[in-house]
Amino acid sequence: MWHVIVVWILSLSSYSVYGEASQVPCYFIFGDSLYDNGNNNALPTTAKANYPPYGVDFPMGPTGRFTNGRNVADILAELLGFDNSIPSFARARGDEILKGVNYASGAAGIRDESGAYLILYNLGARKVAVFGIGVIGCTPGMIAMYGTNGSLCVDFVNNAVQLFNAKLIPLVEDFNKNMLNSTFIFVDSYQIALTPTLTTGAQVTNATCCDVITTISFQCIPLGIPCKNRDDYTFWDAVHPTEALNLIYTQRYYSAAFPSDSYPFDIRHLALL
Repeated sequence: MWHVIVVWILSLSSYSVYGEASQVPCYFIFGDSLYDNGNNNALPTTAKANYPPYGVDFPMGPTGRFTNGRNVADILAELLGFDNSIPSFARARGDEILKGVNYASGAAGIRDESGAYLILYNLGARKVAVFGIGVIGCTPGMIAMYGTNGSLCVDFVNNAVQLFNAKLIPLVEDFNKNMLNSTFIFVDSYQIALTPTLTTGAQVTNATCCDVITTISFQCIPLGIPCKNRDDYTFWDAVHPTEALNLIYTQRYYSAAFPSDSYPFDIRHLALL
């Protein structure tokens, strides 16, 4: 349910089949509940967000997004110039598949047998952004589960995150050398969370905006009444950010504020290639 690794696949072509506004013609998403926009709704899993108060600030209500409004995938689509969010795999139909598909699924992990990128590569996908793991040791769920031993966050969890992320830059470099005509970048979600901009917005970092079933179960109580000042909160439930924080972070994913945000450059420059 927390951020593992996310790969966004953008086409090499510079034109758009959906008009001149979008910076890339198509956009494919692989990830977990931070990016899921409805793929889990019909699956036999407890990781679901298709009930209120999820989606309280989203025009279509609770769609399966694990936040109060837009998630990172939605906001990045807007920054890339798409008129609408990329459809989930569960509901993508007809011509809309040409602009991309969101394959993200709550509680997803990394599977060796996942061959989706190779399929898309054969179809022309050439621009890839690989996202590192975020500061999951600082989520209310992790803190409730393990405690902090006097620290602000669960240090051993964040230490493991840093070890994992440190392996991704060499991986990106290897892909850039060996995947013909492809460009890979690494987006450092962890460092972005540790180097906030002046407009951080969300001030309440130690509480959830919605009441959760139990803090360790992570998810909102069905039909619960969330906090009113949602833009002031970092966490929507015990592990997922609010739309306000998603917006702040995604702007950094797209256009780096610091050199440590991404390597060797950000998504905006990737799209311009």
